[in-house]
Amino acid sequence: MNKNQKKVPVLITFLITIVGCVLFCSGDAVNKYYQIHIPDKNNVVENYSGFSKKDIDPDSIKILIWNVYKEQKQGWAHDFKKVSKGMDIILIQEACLKENNKQMFCVNKMGWDFARSFLFRTKDLNETGVMTLSKIFPCSVDFIVTKFSEPFSRTPKVSLLNKYPVLNTKAKLLVVNIHGINFVGLNCFKSQIFELVKKIKLHKGPIVFAGDFNTWNYKRIFFLKKTLNNIGLKEIEFNPDLRTKRLGCFLDYAFYKGLKVKKTKVFNNIISSDHKALYVEFYMEET
Repeated sequence: MNKNQKKVPVLITFLITIVGCVLFCSGDAVNKYYQIHIPDKNNVVENYSGFSKKDIDPDSIKILIWNVYKEQKQGWAHDFKKVSKGMDIILIQEACLKENNKQMFCVNKMGWDFARSFLFRTKDLNETGVMTLSKIFPCSVDFIVTKFSEPFSRTPKVSLLNKYPVLNTKAKLLVVNIHGINFVGLNCFKSQIFELVKKIKLHKGPIVFAGDFNTWNYKRIFFLKKTLNNIGLKEIEFNPDLRTKRLGCFLDYAFYKGLKVKKTKVFNNIISSDHKALYVEFYMEET
């Protein structure tokens, strides 16, 4: 090995060390500025019991899926009221609860379950995570926090798993609301999906698995579709397909099992978030 060859691994090690230090210091700065706090497992979920129905209608299950960008864009509240009308279940990613805005989510005779990913403070205390709203009272609510964290904020992602009784049947509808872990390698993304799949495989009945998967490269997409296909979940197709893309890849998906698709829509005219809102209407297969 000549001198130049010996220098290469030393240079790589040096660069890795520098990058690691930058990420670590950046994380410290981000956490200090935003006063980030990760809740313990006893304080992840908060509920609002505004539910108006005991069972879901198997002939029409209307679901909205939307990453709302922490409600940062102008006109979000108006658009939310508009697109939420007539929905049975709403899956929100990057929901942001503040000290004075919880009433914004109390719409259309719906209750909600909110799973905090983290709390942070600029001027006011903010809590962000995923929220599942529904007219139907859930018979169970569960959550999964990722084992890995985002590199700069050092915050995990969280997913909600709600079950709803189906009218005139013994069936339960499982609805999984995911916000995919983002600025990490493929193995961290796989870990999140595998943990959710473990729970999904235990459910005997219809399933909807949807949200912002952060599938911004084809390796993530291939793994996701293959893994969910292996447990019998089908992918929703949108036509025209106007979903949000990053690096040429769709971020938001909906998968299902034990249901039939009646209608789909992408709300292309709603621009008060960096994601397009999605709509799917299902009906339940006869058993």
